[in-house]
Amino acid sequence: MFCSGPMFSQRADKLWEFPATVVSCFLVRVQRGALPYDVFKEEEKAGIGVIIRNCHGMVMASLSQKISLPQTVVEMETLAATRALEFSLELGFSKAILEGDSETVIKALQDGSPSLAPFGLLLIRDAQEAANFFTCISYVHVRRNGNYVAHNLARYARHITGFSVWMEDVPFQTLAAYQADLLIS
Repeated sequence: MFCSGPMFSQRADKLWEFPATVVSCFLVRVQRGALPYDVFKEEEKAGIGVIIRNCHGMVMASLSQKISLPQTVVEMETLAATRALEFSLELGFSKAILEGDSETVIKALQDGSPSLAPFGLLLIRDAQEAANFFTCISYVHVRRNGNYVAHNLARYARHITGFSVWMEDVPFQTLAAYQADLLIS
């Protein structure tokens, strides 16, 4: 695989599809829980969902995590991207494509510059520092409907304390979304 540094692209498709030009990388899909039912206002918490897939679309790992409710949606998006990168590194992945539905955060990571000071200069630096540990990292902006499994993982965080990880699996409550995504891809 050729990777000369951070890359950025945008996909508008609805369903998961591994980019044809990438070989031997893992797709890390992230979703922050920014919809009303993903932000658990009564608890002042929010949910993050991460799914890592191989080039065949098979899940390598997934994560649901409940976090303290950030001040802004963009802060939440940045925290979610950072957690996805950290999770990938914790599992030993050194090459990845980070997909997320926040174009602002994806572009900031791709640019490599701390241009997002209004929503947290330190937060974006944390994500950039995590990205530096990858031998190959690229960034893809997807629309929310193209991030459905990660979205369901973020919603599932309501039912856990802290975080839960599944290796080569997703929680039962998100299995239907994952299977539908695989069948249609």
